[in-house]
Amino acid sequence: MCTLTTTLRPSPIILPVTTYNANVSSSSIIDRISDLPCNVIDGILKHLNIQELVSTSILSRKWRYMWTSVKYEHLSFDEDFFSRFEDLDDPDPEISRIITEVLFLHNGPIFSFVLDTPIFSNILITNEYLYKWILFLSRRGIKDLQLLNHGTFNGLPHMKMPSFVFSCQELTYFHFSGFNLSVPPNLCALKSLLVLHLECNRYELGSLESLIAGCPLLEKLSILLYRDMKSICLKNAKNLVDLSLTVKRERVAGFIKSLPKIQRLAIKSDSDKVRKQHY
Repeated sequence: MCTLTTTLRPSPIILPVTTYNANVSSSSIIDRISDLPCNVIDGILKHLNIQELVSTSILSRKWRYMWTSVKYEHLSFDEDFFSRFEDLDDPDPEISRIITEVLFLHNGPIFSFVLDTPIFSNILITNEYLYKWILFLSRRGIKDLQLLNHGTFNGLPHMKMPSFVFSCQELTYFHFSGFNLSVPPNLCALKSLLVLHLECNRYELGSLESLIAGCPLLEKLSILLYRDMKSICLKNAKNLVDLSLTVKRERVAGFIKSLPKIQRLAIKSDSDKVRKQHY
């Protein structure tokens, strides 16, 4: 069975090594890295990206699972990660397997998670895997979540937003693109959410307003609509002070209804004119 590190094809890591000659027994070689204090090792590992971090498991038996206990400040699967699979005929299963193993082998909290499939790529993450990942993250204190399904620009279908995302009670920043949004009737409010960015999603009737109403602390909202909507009612966004809106329509008068505490408003339409208002 291939190890995770072999599959990831990590870029080389430059680490200090102890030189020795062939006549010196292996038992006399000093492993200076492993003898470093735990807080020093942890500080080093925190500065590695995910590919480099996982690749440390091949250094020795002691290091095999050391990466799993690192507290990730920022766990990102973006263009750099996906580009490593360009030569595969069918990369989707391998990509999903690796992300699953990286997540499920990790022991500590994960505060930031980015899944950003490249624009115009053919990479398709199935709902089955996405649901597992979001459920896992919802139990690990996720605070910053970015789910960017850019494959829709290449004709791939919109993904269904997992309902588990609404149980991420510690989430403060949420950015998603290329999803079908349906808000469940028993919505668990995102009580800590401060910033919400929405791009090129599809919304069931009333789901956008329901999502915003479920974010009582929301201060900053950015919406990019690629389909026309009659209007958006934001009367339940009690703490919203910053709104940025890009719409596919010439006339925006009457499009937004009720902005209780708004301080900054920017609206951009198909005419490419940005209207900014400061209150």
